[in-house]
Amino acid sequence: MSEEIQLPKNTESTKTKETIPQLFGKNVRKYRTLKKLTQEQLSEKLSISQKHLSIIETGAQFASASLIQRISEVLEVSPGDLFGGSSNDIKTELAKNNNLLMSMIVNEIRRQGSTINGNINEVKQILQRTSHPQSPLDFDFSPII
Repeated sequence: MSEEIQLPKNTESTKTKETIPQLFGKNVRKYRTLKKLTQEQLSEKLSISQKHLSIIETGAQFASASLIQRISEVLEVSPGDLFGGSSNDIKTELAKNNNLLMSMIVNEIRRQGSTINGNINEVKQILQRTSHPQSPLDFDFSPII
C-alpha cells in the first residue's frame, strides 16, 4: 500500500520536439539578435545570401560544418551553444531539478519515517502488554529518520 511519488510534469517534454536544424536555426537567430545584427548584416559577415541565412534560421536547411564554425566565430559563441542551451543554462536547470528531487525525497522519507516510528511504537506497546520487559525494539530510531 505504498503511495506512488508523482513527479511534476515537465512542460518541455509535452511540447513538440524540435529537429536539430530547427533548434540550431532558433539559436542562430537568438544569438544574432543578442548581437543586434540583422539577417542582412550577419549574412554579409558570413559571405552567404540573406535567403540562405533565413532558410538556416527556420530550420529548413542545415548549415555545413565550416559554416557552423564561421557562425560561432562571428556571433562569439561556441558551436555547442548553437545546438542547445549554454553550459550555464544546463547547469542551472540541472541544479533546479536536483533541488526539487531532493526536496521530494526528503519529504517522502519524513512521511515514511513517521509511519515507521508509529509502527515501532505500536509494536513496543504490544510487547509491553505481553510482559516482555526488555524488547530489542527499545532502540531509538529517530536519529536515523
